[in-house]
Amino acid sequence: MKKLLCACAVLVTVEAVVQAKPLSRILAESGLSSEDFDLMGQYAAGLYERGTPKAGSSVQWSNSESGAAGTVRLQEASGNCVLLRHEATAGGKDKPILIHTRRCKNADGIWVLQP
Repeated sequence: MKKLLCACAVLVTVEAVVQAKPLSRILAESGLSSEDFDLMGQYAAGLYERGTPKAGSSVQWSNSESGAAGTVRLQEASGNCVLLRHEATAGGKDKPILIHTRRCKNADGIWVLQP
């Protein structure tokens, strides 16, 4: 969870005009729980960890406990890196948030979050 939040700190993009707000406030206002972020990351990993990552592939996720749901799309696969687009809506919220993350496979074969 801490790794995902660190990644969001670098790569979060919210589909609204955001005035200088700290990441913690943006995430809190998103309404997404830590379990939602964990699910988002697990589903995203399924797009690039198994087989050859394919641009355009996507997966939907939902958390029945929080009511949150979203889609993860693998936007680009280049060399040993992938660019992911996460669109998620917290339970009870109307407006989704948009998060972009980039992961690259290191020499040990481990996918690592990149800035």
